[in-house]
Amino acid sequence: MNVAQLQAHFAAQQNRFVREWQDFLRFPSVSTNPAKTEDCSACARWLMAHLEPMGFTTRLVPTSSHPLVFAERAGKKNHPTVLFYGHYDVQPEDPVELWKTPPFEPTLINGRMYARGAQDNKGQLFAALKAIETLVQSNALNCTLKILIEGDEEKGLTPVLPVLQMEKTALKADIVMAADTSAVSSGAPTITMGLRGILTFTATLSGPDHDLHSGVHGGRIPNPANALCRLITSLHQDDGRVAVPGFYEGVHEPSVEERALANAQPIDPAWYQSVTGVLPVGGEQQYTPVERSGFRPAIDLNGIHSGYGGAGSKTIIASRAMAKISARIVPGQDPVRILQLICDHLQKHVPPGLVLEISEAVPGGPAIRGNLSSPAITVARQVLSEISPLPTAFLWEGASVPILSHLPALAGGEAILVGFGSEQDNIHAPNESYSIEQFRLGFLYTGLFLGRLGPR
Repeated sequence: MNVAQLQAHFAAQQNRFVREWQDFLRFPSVSTNPAKTEDCSACARWLMAHLEPMGFTTRLVPTSSHPLVFAERAGKKNHPTVLFYGHYDVQPEDPVELWKTPPFEPTLINGRMYARGAQDNKGQLFAALKAIETLVQSNALNCTLKILIEGDEEKGLTPVLPVLQMEKTALKADIVMAADTSAVSSGAPTITMGLRGILTFTATLSGPDHDLHSGVHGGRIPNPANALCRLITSLHQDDGRVAVPGFYEGVHEPSVEERALANAQPIDPAWYQSVTGVLPVGGEQQYTPVERSGFRPAIDLNGIHSGYGGAGSKTIIASRAMAKISARIVPGQDPVRILQLICDHLQKHVPPGLVLEISEAVPGGPAIRGNLSSPAITVARQVLSEISPLPTAFLWEGASVPILSHLPALAGGEAILVGFGSEQDNIHAPNESYSIEQFRLGFLYTGLFLGRLGPR
């Protein structure tokens, strides 16, 4: 099918697509809330029932948490196999009082659908499913297509990865597609060429066996809170570089072409400040802001707590201090090794009299980086040039999608990451939304890309 045919089909079926999208959004499939377990299962079963009329063989794959939906439809001989990934779980709706419309009663206002999951990931996923449905009905889907939809993306990788290891044969594919990314701020269609990997852990520094009077004991004993602050600052040099020995060993530098394409979409400081409230002045200053998040690793403090935090004062030396820490890593860095290096560095700098405990250590997954010259990327670039007048942008994303760090290796294929999200969508926050226009672009891209995959 060509652009005009897909456009016409979308226009004719838009009302039905929107109604079905709303049905999907009404499931409060919050994976982190145990009270929503049955809602997650019901959503998975709904997806199965939606895929089966398209000619897919479907099954629920149990995990230690919420089930995976796996579907497969055989294509023509000698055509590639594509594994399409998405997730049906959503973030919690809290704080509910800040929503202008009920989070699980999807509401269309001025061309935007407001609901939890409207974009992340039900909107992007469902646009792709409607494109697949259209290709099937038009006898225009020639590749073998496998669909994997998980229910724990917002919860973390732990329940899913062991199951995927056992399903490795079923996942085998030449291409791994995902629609869980965003376009650049200009709105240009965007191919995400890389994602950073991630690791997380909790560091707890303990000293006295109970909180002590700071007047009686201050200056006499090591203070866990003071010491934890020093430990955290020891992770970085004054110029923003990470100070952990061995941290940068093996880091893959971007090519000249990758660096040029990344910097073709520079971050405007004024725009960035308007969105975040702060200028992009952190990190390694010898790199541009785009390069810092796309090609460079980082360590960040995510949360810290010790002692009293209420009104007024409580003059104590707390017995413990705790920090939540994450690291984003790039190609060439092994998450297990980097986690160990950081923990060894912290242990080395613990002052006498205190004990450091590392817990909740999760080497979430390695980074991925695509190949600009691959045939699949060439097809994606051509498709995007046909559906938008804006030149295609290339993004090396600083965020992580842990499962996408593993799926290409498990499937044996390359990842193609094209999404149409934007800052305006407000994902993970009240009043999440996704526009009909973004939905349409996702529909057109998926239909054209899959329809263009010819014999190998």
